[in-house]
Parts: sequence; C-alpha cells; structure tokens
Amino acid sequence: MKKKFALIGSAGFVAPRHLKAIKDNDGKLVASCDLNDSVGIIDSYFPDSFFFNNFNSFENFISKQSNINKIDYLVVCSPNYLHHSHIRFGLMNEMNVICEKPLVINVDLLENLFSLEKKKKKRVYCILQLRINEEIYNLRKSLKENMFYECELNYNTPRGKWYDYSWKGNSEKSGGILYNIGIHLFDILIWIFGECLNFEIHINETRNATGILFFKNAKVKWNLSLDRLNKNLVESERKLIINNKAYELTGKFSDSHSLCYHEILSKNNIFHAKSTVESLFLVSKMSKI
Repeated sequence: MKKKFALIGSAGFVAPRHLKAIKDNDGKLVASCDLNDSVGIIDSYFPDSFFFNNFNSFENFISKQSNINKIDYLVVCSPNYLHHSHIRFGLMNEMNVICEKPLVINVDLLENLFSLEKKKKKRVYCILQLRINEEIYNLRKSLKENMFYECELNYNTPRGKWYDYSWKGNSEKSGGILYNIGIHLFDILIWIFGECLNFEIHINETRNATGILFFKNAKVKWNLSLDRLNKNLVESERKLIINNKAYELTGKFSDSHSLCYHEILSKNNIFHAKSTVESLFLVSKMSKI
C-alpha cells in the first residue's frame, strides 16, 4: 500500500527534492501547506493533492483524516525556527515526521520532542544526505584508530543578496550560518570522527564563519562562506581534505533525498533524529561564543 504524506513548506527551495523523493518511493502526497502560493511545481508530481496557504485550514484537514485515510508521514520543510512546532504538530496527529536539518535551533526543546515521540509511538527522521555519499561512507570505514588526521574543511556555497533579507539571514529564525549551513558539515564530521572534544571559533558572522574542531584522532580547520570565490562567477567549493587527500562534500547525484527516503521508509536508524543530537549541542555551544 502506498505511504501517504503531507508536507509543510511546499513553496520553499528544497520542496521539489521532497516531492521527487515521495514520488520515487511510490508515495502519495495527500496535502501540503505554505503561506506562499507559488507551488505550481506540485503539478509535476501530485496534481490531485490538496494545497492550503493557511495553516489553520491545513490543520483542520489533517485532523479530519479518518483511520482509513490516515497520513503516514509529515514532511517539514519550513523555516528552521518553526521546525519544533511543526514536528510536534505531526506527532500530535499520529504521523511520523521527516524534517530537514537542523531539527531545532533551541536544544532545550529536544527532551520534550523525544518524550512526545515516545508517547505517540512515532518516529522523527532527519534528511542526512551526506551519510549516503559513497565517498564519505568509504572514508569513514577506512579510518584507523591509531592514526591522527590533519584535516581542512572548505565549504563555500554562494548565496545572493536575497539571502540577507530572507529568514535564512535572520539569526533568530535560522539560527545563523552555523545552524543553517554548518550543521550539515558538523554532523558528518562527528559521524566520521566521533565525539568532538573541543573547538575554537575564529569568525562567526552572517555570511562567513571559521574555526577548528578537535577530535580524539583528528583536528579539523573549517571555513564556511556564502560569498563568491570569484567576483565574476558563482562558484562552489565543498571539500574535506584529510592528510592532503580531498573528498567532495556534496551529493554527486540528483536523487540523494530519494535515497534518504528509501532508507527512512526502511526504518534505518542512522536517519533517526536522535542521531543528530551531538551536532545540535555542538552548534549550540559554538553559537554562544
């Protein structure tokens, strides 16, 4: 039987990846919601699904779904500061939840979230596409416990001036660059090297951040930037260099969300939200420096 989905944030930048992922995994989008009604992309995937640009109407629709038509998963693609309330909404309505990172931008809310997850006997998952990057997966398996690794992480993902005026440029709504961009990278570094023992923050600004992470067997100098590498070109650099060998920190495939969905629907625990907690607490500490 097809799994049924509802989605919050259907007009957002990342929504098309989720629509494709639902389709690729033989799912059905029952309904979606966004304050912005520029959602014609839905026609390419689920032309018969319901759309609401008012959350109260969406909420009423969801609550009226009978046991026969019960929605299995709520997908959360809303701005970061709304993730917690939207995840709670999904759990309270007996749905599993698939959420974009970061799970929350206030770690004090985690205990409440996981308590509700347990009470409702549902699961909350995060999209962690770097964990299914074959190059990174093989790197993780190849590391030796008796070696120390000198690393450098350069992640430059250019964004135009619009970024500064959107919710992403508002630290109260996005958590700032460490949450909005860095969380993806710090999560994968912890997944590769284990617990982060200490850190240094050298720069933490709206569009740029730099610092060092210290692990038991690794030291990682990192640099995040939303500025162009070349003033005349929109260029990206997403590399992790370990002992002079470079690894691409990007999905070299267009269906990374689809693969994540496949693993989530197969109940793969590496995508369970609790596996992101270490990176969230790390970023929380870093943001206070």
